[in-house]
Amino acid sequence: MPTRTPSFLTALVVPLLAACTPHDDTDTDTDAETDTAIEVTPSLSFVDVFQPVDLTPDGHLALLQQVNATGDFYFYDTESKSLDLMGQVGDASVAAVTGLSADGAVTGFYESGTIQAGVWTQAGGWETLANSTFATGCDANVSSGWDITADGATVVGMLWDTCRVAAGRWDTASGDGTMLARLGVGMDAETPGDNRATAVADDGSLIGGWASTALTGRYPALWHADGTGFLVEGLPADQFGEVMGISPDGTMATGYAGDSAFTWTEASGAVDIGKLPSETDFAPAIGNAIAADNQLVFGVSGQPFFGSPQAFVWTAGDNMRPLADVVVQAGLTLPEGYVLTNVLAASVDGTVVLGQAQDADFAMWSFVLVLPISAYGL
Repeated sequence: MPTRTPSFLTALVVPLLAACTPHDDTDTDTDAETDTAIEVTPSLSFVDVFQPVDLTPDGHLALLQQVNATGDFYFYDTESKSLDLMGQVGDASVAAVTGLSADGAVTGFYESGTIQAGVWTQAGGWETLANSTFATGCDANVSSGWDITADGATVVGMLWDTCRVAAGRWDTASGDGTMLARLGVGMDAETPGDNRATAVADDGSLIGGWASTALTGRYPALWHADGTGFLVEGLPADQFGEVMGISPDGTMATGYAGDSAFTWTEASGAVDIGKLPSETDFAPAIGNAIAADNQLVFGVSGQPFFGSPQAFVWTAGDNMRPLADVVVQAGLTLPEGYVLTNVLAASVDGTVVLGQAQDADFAMWSFVLVLPISAYGL
């Protein structure tokens, strides 16, 4: 059974929530499938857990992780604002939770003598996903799970092949894993490339990640549901890049290439969506999440070491904007000294956004933003 988090965490959440939630400003969005109006009350909540991770497709539940020796991870109910400690993944310097299915299954790579891909459920705890493809890992590293489909049936991630890596996919019912097509080449241009699958569509139809090439250790890569794949064309060939997010239906991908964010569709190919206008030439931008039928892309823009990165939202009409500007325009108030620094996940309809923020004392918080998509100009 879940354990209620210490009361001091709730005490920290509630005052900030009260300060950031308007009481009289409501709006409605239309559910495209049912054509019925859904009331959305704008709100901005801050939660004292360092690392936001993922949202369920409906945005009702957020997965958060503390960066500590036991890797405590939590469920945060975005409607009731309750925070529950669910379990541990192990030392956060080597282990992490990474994805959340619609029914609350968690994927990640957890510490159990070795570091292995696994799926956690409330009913069964952690269950290992085997690396049956390669006989030997790299020291303690065997495999890692990086994302999970909405139905929890498929996990994607990485298989260690001695101290090289390949992209993998697991059937969670059987625990069986298979290697996705090995893309790119090693740095010597003769051996197969190192690969990782980082993100998967909710329906499992498209998988994204990276592959090494002769020019860079990471280049954006995509795989189809049948395991075949390709390198994303039209991006800087000699700079690092990765696919970080896939739309729920697998029709769009986003990520970074060099210091710019990009989107990809089969029709358009790769499209550079740049960075925030206020950022310097060497400040990176990364697209992490896609929502609202590919109309919204969220991520981060800015230099984390010599400045303060900013969470962004991109739309075709307004291009890339600081998410904080949208928040203020929607009638919400950021506490003094708080900066929205990144977005990691969004609900399918785009009304719930999960990200990270920094306060005036440089402490890191998770945040949940609830807005109707009309607030973004859609």
